[in-house]
Amino acid sequence: MPVKTLHVIDGTATLFRTYFGMNKVQAPDGREVGGLLGFGQALARFVREVGPQYVSLVFDGPEKTFRHDIFPEYKANRSAPPEDMEHQFSLAVDIAKALGFPCFHALGFEADDLMATMAKRAKEADIKTVLVTPDKDVHQVIGPNIYVMDPKTFQLIDKNRVIERFGIKPENLVDFLALAGDSTDNVPGVRGVGPKTASALVSALGSLDSIYNRLEDVCALPIRGAKSVAKKLVDHREDAFLSLELVTLRKDVPMSEEMLNLKFLRYTGPEANADSLFDSLGFHAPLRNLRGLCNLDT
Repeated sequence: MPVKTLHVIDGTATLFRTYFGMNKVQAPDGREVGGLLGFGQALARFVREVGPQYVSLVFDGPEKTFRHDIFPEYKANRSAPPEDMEHQFSLAVDIAKALGFPCFHALGFEADDLMATMAKRAKEADIKTVLVTPDKDVHQVIGPNIYVMDPKTFQLIDKNRVIERFGIKPENLVDFLALAGDSTDNVPGVRGVGPKTASALVSALGSLDSIYNRLEDVCALPIRGAKSVAKKLVDHREDAFLSLELVTLRKDVPMSEEMLNLKFLRYTGPEANADSLFDSLGFHAPLRNLRGLCNLDT
C-alpha cells in the first residue's frame, strides 16, 4: 500500500521570507502586496517541485503565546513587522485558501506547535509527515516517519542530518537549546555556554535533567574550562529550565477534526471562485500556474 504523506507548511515563515525577498508591488487600490505575490509564487513552486498528496499551512496565532506568559521577554528582541506588511498576514491566509491549501492557527500557540502536534497525530495514524520550515527548532520532532523539508531547496532533513549539524540526536535538541540559548527568539540559555559546549554536555550526559543530576561529572569532561562550565550551570540553573520550557514544542495543541482529515487535506488545486481575490490584488500568476499544474480550466 502506498505511503500516505502529509506536508505541513509554515505559512508565517513563508510570508516573512517572501516579504523581505520581493520587490515592492502595489495592488490596484494602492496596498502593498509584494510579499503576497512572492507567497503565492512560493506555494505554486512547492506544488510544482513536490507534488503534495496531502497538505496544509499553519500560521502563528494573532495573539501572544503561552511562552510570553512564562517569559514576557520572549522574542522581545524582534522589531515589529513593517507597517505595510501587517495587512498581508490575513490576506496570506485568503490567498492560500484560494489556491487550495487548508489553513490553521490556534490561539496562544505558534505555527511550530501546530506542526509538532500534527506530526504526532499523523504518526499515530501511520501517516508520513514532512514539515516544511526553515526553523531549526522543529528538528526536535524528527523521527520515524517525520521529516523536515528545507523550503528553499526542498531537501529532506532526517535524524542523520541533525546529528551532522548539531552533534546530537533530534530528541536532544531541546536540551542543547536550553543550554546554548537562542538569540533569534531571545531564549537566554546558560550564560557562557555556547553551542560547542552545549553539544559536548548533551552528547556526554544526555538530557538537561541528567546533566544537572550529574554535575560532578561535568568537571571531568574533555571540554575547555570544564570546572567553570559546572559553575555556570549551577549559577544559571533557573534560566536553563526556563529555556527548556520555551524551546520545547507543544504536541497537544487543540485540533479540529479537519486538521487531520485526509479528505479535507488532499490537494486538488485552486478554488473555482479564486479569480475575484486575485483581481483585487492585481496579480494572477500563482493562480494560473497552479491551475496549469493541476490541469484545471482557466
